This record gives sequence, C-alpha cells and structure tokens, in this order.
Amino acid sequence: MNKTKSVGRPGIVIPINFLQDDNLAIVYAVAFGCTSNELVTLIFNTETIIHSMKIPTLVVPWVRVFILLIMALFVSLKFYPVFAVIRCRRIIVEPLIGLFYTAFIFSILIYKLINSPYSSKLCASQLQYNYVKWLLKKPECDIKDKGRGLKKSIKAYSKDIKNKIGLYGPLHASPRVIATFVAAGIVLFQVGMELLTGYIHYNPAVRLTTHFKTQNFNTSNKASIPEFELLFTVADVGFYVSLSLSSIFMVGYVIVIFISYRKDLEKMQRGDYTFLPLKLRKNLNDNLVASSLRYSGAQIAYLIWCYLLIIGMLWIVCFMIAYVIILPLAGKVSFSYFEPVLVSVPLMMINFGFHKLQLFLTRKFFLQDMPVIRPKGIKTQKALALENLKMFNILSFFMFFFHVIIGFVSCLTRITTGLWIGLISLARIDKYMLPKGYEKQDKGYSAYIGMLMVEVHHRNPVASVFCNELLLINKEKGCANVLLTPVNDKREDIESKSQKYRRISRKWAKLYTLINNPSVRRSCVDRKSECSIEHVEIAM
Repeated sequence: MNKTKSVGRPGIVIPINFLQDDNLAIVYAVAFGCTSNELVTLIFNTETIIHSMKIPTLVVPWVRVFILLIMALFVSLKFYPVFAVIRCRRIIVEPLIGLFYTAFIFSILIYKLINSPYSSKLCASQLQYNYVKWLLKKPECDIKDKGRGLKKSIKAYSKDIKNKIGLYGPLHASPRVIATFVAAGIVLFQVGMELLTGYIHYNPAVRLTTHFKTQNFNTSNKASIPEFELLFTVADVGFYVSLSLSSIFMVGYVIVIFISYRKDLEKMQRGDYTFLPLKLRKNLNDNLVASSLRYSGAQIAYLIWCYLLIIGMLWIVCFMIAYVIILPLAGKVSFSYFEPVLVSVPLMMINFGFHKLQLFLTRKFFLQDMPVIRPKGIKTQKALALENLKMFNILSFFMFFFHVIIGFVSCLTRITTGLWIGLISLARIDKYMLPKGYEKQDKGYSAYIGMLMVEVHHRNPVASVFCNELLLINKEKGCANVLLTPVNDKREDIESKSQKYRRISRKWAKLYTLINNPSVRRSCVDRKSECSIEHVEIAM
C-alpha cells in the first residue's frame, strides 16, 4: 500500500505496525500519550457534545452510536499524520511535517487552556506558594550520608521491580502493549487530576453547608447544622483519602497487569497453553483476530472504570469507619453508632474460636496417627483415615443445625468478599472473572487472549529466526526468491498461480518431513536439491 501499481503514486501510509516495529515502541507510546486528552473527552464529554447538537430527544438513542463512531473517526484522523510520519523512512521532510503539525496541535491546546472559562486562581496560588517554599528551603549538606541505607534499599527494591517487569530480559513487550499502558497511565492521571481540581473548584461541602445555613437560619432546625457540618467534613476527608489510596493502588495495579502479561506470553511462546480455558483455546481464528482489535481500548476503559469504582467504594468505607468507629469513640456522635461493632466483633471472635476448636478436635480425636507426606514440601501430616466414628457421627448431627446459622452469616461474608474481589480485579482482563464454563462471555478476557494469540503467532522469536534462516538460505542458493520479492512478469507467463502455490507447498512439506524424520534426512544425499541437509540443520 506504499505505492500504487499503475503509475507509482504515493498510496496509503500505514500509521502503525504493532507486530514488528519493536524499535518504535517508545515512540508509539509517546504518540499515544498525546491522544490521552482526546480519550478523556470521548469518555466523559460525549453527552455534552450530543446535547450541543440540539438533536431531538427521541432520535438521540438511535444516532448515539453513530455520533460516537464519527467522533472516534475524527480523533483518528486528527492524529493520523503524527503516526504516519513516525514510520516514514526519510529523515528531513516527514520529521519537519510532524514537528509543524504537533506544534500546531499544541498551540491550539495552549490557546484553549488560556481561554478556559474555569477559574485557575486557587490552583495557581497553591502552586506559587509551594514553589516559593521550595526556593526558600535550606539545602541539607549531609543528605547523602543520611540517606545511604535508604538509598540502597530503594535501589534494590527498584531493581527487583525492573527484573519482574523484564526491562533487562530478552523477552520484549510488543509496541501495542507498551503504548496501551502508557496511554492508560496518562488517562488515569488526567482523570484523577480532573476529579481533584473539580472537587477543589466546586467545593460541594462548603456550598451545601452555606445553603443549609441560609435555608434554616430562621427556623427550628438550627440544632442540626453542626451535624451537617460534621457530615460534610467527613465527606471532604473521605474524598481526599479515597482518591490518594486509589491512585497509589492503580500504579501498582498497572505494574501487576504488565508482569502477568509477560508471564502469560512467555508460557505461550514455550508452547504451554494449559492455563487457557478449553473453550477459548479452541476458538476460531477470525474470532481471535477480531478480539485482539478490542484489546487496547478495552484495557484503558476497564482501568478507568476500576479507578472510579474504587474511589467510590473507598469513599463509602471512609464514611463507615468515621461514623461507626472514630466519631462515636471521640464523642462527636451518639454512641449508638458503635453498636454494629459491638455486635459483629463478638460474633467474629466466636466464629474464629469454633473454627479453631473443630481443627483441634479433628487433629486430636478423629484422624488416625499415621504420618504421610504433604502434597507440597517435605513435612508430614496425619493420614486421611477416620477413627472414633461414633463420636464423629454424633458431632456431625449436632453441628448440622449449628452450621445452618453459621452458613447464613458466612454467605453474607462470601457476598461481600466476592464484591470486593470483583471490584478490585475488574481491570484485570488477564484473568477471567466469570465461573468456569462462561469464559467466552467475558469480553475483556477474550480480547486479552486474542491479543496474546496474534502476538504469539506473529512475534514468536523461534518462528522469526526460522523464517529468517530460510530467507537467507534462499538468497545464498540463488533460488527463486518467492518469499522476498514478487514474481516477475516473465515467470507469470510461464507458471500459473496454482502451479506456484503447489511448488511452494511442496517445498514446505519436504522441509517439514526432513526436519521431523532423521532417518530420511540421513538418506537424503542429493547435494544439488533445493533444500540440502546442511541448510535443514541451519534452519533447525
């Protein structure tokens, strides 16, 4: 597609090649990072754009998807020249075009920020204050001596993380994955800053407190004003705590997903597909390729949803901790708020005690004293052979009714635990969240598996080296270079397409037979054949 066949005019420039351009992985990541602002707009400001078009309300549900597609197409065309100049091979014209175009986009962004309708005095004053404070701070002369031990520990920890990520390993991540995680990190940072600046700018706690005071200034509800002020104070503290904790969590979250991707890719390149569900392992190739196209967008969208939901859940937890534990003990609210703790803590302790009691009775009275080796490790345990069967049956009868009550409470615990684990692992599309047998319904996981399958088949280092060796052997032998260059017109007149395909398939079948059959390879002594023994050994 670089040039048309007829006259040689320039064709369509392919903007990206995620399967081969390993040397451009960082450049792709930076370029996709430039699109993060548009991604945030596509996710959060689509409704505003649709309402500004003044489309009738009954028509909006029917045209919403098409409007979103047009907006996504507009963003793609906007950044198409940026990616197009990256893959061009000339070193003067295309880089200058890319420089001028990115400078034009950057100037438009700066103009929008300068003429923004939102006030920036609050943030600017805080930044100026911090900058002056940093300028006036006295430098510490002995900071190197003080931080030697800490510096060594930080270096060792960072080296361990780099080894897990694989920065020094021979297995490199694909440009698609690097660009996806860089763009996701920038988008998450922008979402967090938008939430923080929006909360500081609007300050809903102060506004609601002022509104409540003005509404109840001359009424009998003045006594409830301190309670509302306390509620809004807790809301402020809870928001900042939840935003900080969720931001720190998401940083580690992205690193864990990247490490899991590298481990799965390494397993599949070794030929280990056992960790994949059987239904997805036997999926059709067209479904795998179509799923791989969804990976980057799905990963970024899932990370944003996980970030927002974790902020909301932590905010609720902060409210619960404040009103159930901290404020009742501090005397700010009634002590009746502390009653759930007084009820739940004894139940948890009794449940834990009964569990330990059952383990003690099992080890002491119900298992025969015959040591066997544990499945993992060299330690021993008692064999799974019962004794005192009468006592065991009597205890089972009485525990039947007791564990109905315990099971009802443990079911609530299971629901809560499943909710938390599902919420935390929402963006982990490298792990399937649905039960066994329903893996294909998890679109995020199927997109991840499709991406892995495509990368394993097109970026496998063993297959790449094998094909390169075959191409080099073809060059050295002076054979018809079918794989490197198109067949010339004279040969097309002599040999039809079907004959050419049959000849190529015969070559591959012969090579495959010689590789997998040593006896045939030893008996093949014809040095004038197109695929000699030395060439087969080199290809292996």
